[in-house]
Amino acid sequence: MMNESVCGMFRGLPWMVGLVANFGAMAVAGDAPFAEQVAVCQDRPECRIVETLDAGKAADGTVLTVLHVALGSENQPDDAEGRQCRPYPEDYWLKQVDRDGKAAYRRLFAFCNDGYGASGIGEDVVTIGPNRITLDRVGGSAWRWEIGASYQLMPERPLLRREASYHTLGGGCLETETDFRALRQRGWLDPSPTEEMLDEETTVGCDRESAPGQFIAIPELERGGDELAALERQSAGLGGCALTLRATGNKEEGFVVLGGPDPQARTEVKLLLLAATTLLAQVRDPGRIPAASGNWINDDRLELWLGPALYGGWPSADRKEQLYQFGIRLADGAVFAGYGKSKRLPTIRRWQRGDARLLLVDWGDVGLEPNSITVVYGQGDGRRQGRMLATSHLKYGDPDTLGQPWTFPVTCELRDELLQVDALRPETAAMEQDDTAD
Repeated sequence: MMNESVCGMFRGLPWMVGLVANFGAMAVAGDAPFAEQVAVCQDRPECRIVETLDAGKAADGTVLTVLHVALGSENQPDDAEGRQCRPYPEDYWLKQVDRDGKAAYRRLFAFCNDGYGASGIGEDVVTIGPNRITLDRVGGSAWRWEIGASYQLMPERPLLRREASYHTLGGGCLETETDFRALRQRGWLDPSPTEEMLDEETTVGCDRESAPGQFIAIPELERGGDELAALERQSAGLGGCALTLRATGNKEEGFVVLGGPDPQARTEVKLLLLAATTLLAQVRDPGRIPAASGNWINDDRLELWLGPALYGGWPSADRKEQLYQFGIRLADGAVFAGYGKSKRLPTIRRWQRGDARLLLVDWGDVGLEPNSITVVYGQGDGRRQGRMLATSHLKYGDPDTLGQPWTFPVTCELRDELLQVDALRPETAAMEQDDTAD
């Protein structure tokens, strides 16, 4: 396997300098070949190629090379926007050479590291692998943030994106990781402590292993409305354009918060937010016939939990007062107020497609924004609760164990009466592009 080449360095750490050579980066000591220089620099003064990095080959045999470009000298004056790029403005370009030897160039990244926040801790680390480029960036002030984004070079597409934020005094952390191949976002929450952190020795940042809050984000269409009308008109169902939960015990597929997992269970729940306050849920649980008893909590049902924003970086004593639970019985679509005892209830519309039950839940008139949200499918025999499958590691009455929505990075379309993924939205594939023009 080809060693990855680390080309962007933590510039405050001298030992990182040797790492570039050790991982196979090819530094350019003198002038770059004229054609490359002209292609990436054009007429920009002080532009030079400082590294040429092997990125392997694309699937069709195209040879890939990443060019690290400096656009100025170190310690230059502030630009027109008052920024001082450290050590200078930088570009990363992709050079593609096809089987006929024809070269094409495309800009990947453009950076101006001005410290990325008041603390001046900003750093960019760029890593090159076979047909892949990864950016790790940190910045912020007392409020710190981190991103890590990985892209396939040819054809260009996003692969993974990690985002984290935490407060150095308030404590806690919220981290998400988006897998663009699986179209799934997972999250980890370490809530803020009950009081301000005063111990300077306390470790801050994100730790997935110790985070008490874990969730799978519910996808939300960027623009809803047309899909809803077509879905109802055709009694259509959810296909690939949805989050799918199963009771396997694999946290990539949902959280079994009551009862044991069953890898053989055919239970399947699909969820999609058509708008910020409109959820379409599709439940398929072969062999079960939902019924109504004297207490909805013991029936087959959906539970909708809505709460405050997951992480504000600072302690908050009234979070539980902002938490609400609603129960929707599968047998008849009846809606009940649970935790929080909301006086207003969501509206429900239902239809069936084969053995799948679809429920359209609209809480736009309830007056609650989905700052955090968890959906649960619960089984019940009329006397007691059975297995419960959720989008987060939910604990009753704890707002810090909810999940959150995320903007689905795709467009969807109805095909054969199922809502399927069409294509990634163009802006989703866009790489980091600061203005580095002279």
